[in-house]
Amino acid sequence: MGSTEFVTLGLISFIGYIIVGIRLMNLCNASGVSHGWLAFVPLLNFTRWARLAGKNPWLVLLWLVFVIPGLILSLIWLNKIAEKTGTQSPWYWVYLIAAIVSYGGTSIFNGALQLIVTLVLTVAMIAAQWMIFDPTKGISTTTTTV
Repeated sequence: MGSTEFVTLGLISFIGYIIVGIRLMNLCNASGVSHGWLAFVPLLNFTRWARLAGKNPWLVLLWLVFVIPGLILSLIWLNKIAEKTGTQSPWYWVYLIAAIVSYGGTSIFNGALQLIVTLVLTVAMIAAQWMIFDPTKGISTTTTTV
């Protein structure tokens, strides 16, 4: 991919990050989760996922040591949030499949096809999070330890 493709992908990812951050912040506010603004802080936004899933947000520290268990844990939290908001099917699966293919499989494509596949997967993940983080379906959050 050339620099134009990287800029395009970066711009779409940045816009998606802001859109999903707004939606996550609104869900936190609707659910009574404090510090909803953390939805815009990289890595700390996963503490909001943990709170919404009813889990201990300190588990986000796993990301600093073990990336793969951190990814798996965040997918479990997203599944819990999807269950609590009633948006589990099919949006959680769209996110899960798009994340797996995006992080592990786009390198099998070359040139423009790689950019198109990556863009489609990025938009799919943004759309899935948009649907899962529905603030009109505020959820109760009781923190439990794992």
